[in-house]
Amino acid sequence: MHSIMIICPDNSPLKESEKWLSRYGFQVNTSHSLEQANRYYELTEFHLLLIDNDTIKDQKTDIQSTPPRIILDAKPSLSTGVNSMSKGALYYLPLPTDSETLLNHVVNALEQQDHPATALAEATPTTTSRTPKEETLTLGTEGSGIIGQCQPMQELFSDMRKIAGTDVTVLIRGESGTGKELVAKALHNLSLRHNHPIISVNCAAIPENLIESELFGHEKGAFTGASAAHDGLIFAADKGTLFLDEIGELPLEAQARLLRVLQEGEIRRVGATQSTKVNIRLITATHRNLMAMVKQGLFREDLYYRLYVMELLLPPLRARGDDISILAKSLLEKTCQKHNKPIYQYNKAFDKAIRSHDWPGNVRELENAIERAVILSPQERVDASNLKLASKQNTNTSEGQTSAHNSDTLVGTTLDDYFKHFVLTHQHKMTETQLAHSLGISRKSLWERRQKLAIPKKVTPEK
Repeated sequence: MHSIMIICPDNSPLKESEKWLSRYGFQVNTSHSLEQANRYYELTEFHLLLIDNDTIKDQKTDIQSTPPRIILDAKPSLSTGVNSMSKGALYYLPLPTDSETLLNHVVNALEQQDHPATALAEATPTTTSRTPKEETLTLGTEGSGIIGQCQPMQELFSDMRKIAGTDVTVLIRGESGTGKELVAKALHNLSLRHNHPIISVNCAAIPENLIESELFGHEKGAFTGASAAHDGLIFAADKGTLFLDEIGELPLEAQARLLRVLQEGEIRRVGATQSTKVNIRLITATHRNLMAMVKQGLFREDLYYRLYVMELLLPPLRARGDDISILAKSLLEKTCQKHNKPIYQYNKAFDKAIRSHDWPGNVRELENAIERAVILSPQERVDASNLKLASKQNTNTSEGQTSAHNSDTLVGTTLDDYFKHFVLTHQHKMTETQLAHSLGISRKSLWERRQKLAIPKKVTPEK
């Protein structure tokens, strides 16, 4: 797990490396100057520094105690290079430097830290090509999009490394808020398709009557309102990755079309007579039990076995031990930056409150709670009480109200109580679209409220 600090002015060519280094899985932070970096960060916690020489050429401070560093210079000279190397720089490079050259030097510098006994015996890599396996160097850090050090997450990362370079179909399972989309994006970024797009689609967020058109496209005049031809999201993912989140919400008709994509490698627009070839890698995700849905007739069995080639299981946040504190500390820093607040010190009282909560909403709930705390806390310190976490007593009361939903008596007087009562009372005789229409909201909003309030969907009894 490797983190990199970039120290450069905003107009420096080095600034551009932040995005593509993050794409390769590194945790990247930036500062305008060495003074700013020292003020807001503990530099000894970074594995490597990338420094624009303009930010340190007039510095009187000795930086020999900092982590390994690469110095880059817009006005390179032999004397400056020798001086930089004599003060501990691993490499001295001109600016601008192409991304492949810089990446090779970054990897080589990190490998010298990981394997110091053999580093001096190995020559600097001359090849500029990178395989997915080489790019898994820091999977699990902020730069990869997924933070985790606990055993379940390490097992997940191990599986991801093995399958990232293949085109095998992947089914990601986990509770809502555990980060299924982040895993899908990490798989894409580590794959040979990373230079092509990843198209993410939430199947529950698209109205039932539009989902086939949105995914597969349509011809002009195929239905009322189709004033022009439309390619669809699957075509947009050609040569890249298609991520279908909440695949269990896909209507049966669209499931049949998706099966054809997987079997034949082609799509046919709504209203078209000819098919179009596509080359996609499919990743799907769900928090539901698809096999149970198959038995209930809500999900196609043939499609299920097409999707269930490789399965990745995401642990809930409550099962991730010390990862909870690591995630909270990272989210606290990011949220402070987002709201232009000084970086709060992550204190023991705050951590105790974080660790004592069950987090039924997982990482998404943690992120929202920390944002509340940052906004509501005073300037001097972040206050644990401002997390505004529901007590276990309130949670148990809420669960008790939900379990009594078969009663015609409406429990509670809040809008959420009314919403729960209405959905649970009417969902057995209404479709999702009809429910949303009756409530005056979109189907996407209905799905989001279901997730937030933990309202189960209707179950069709076995015949």
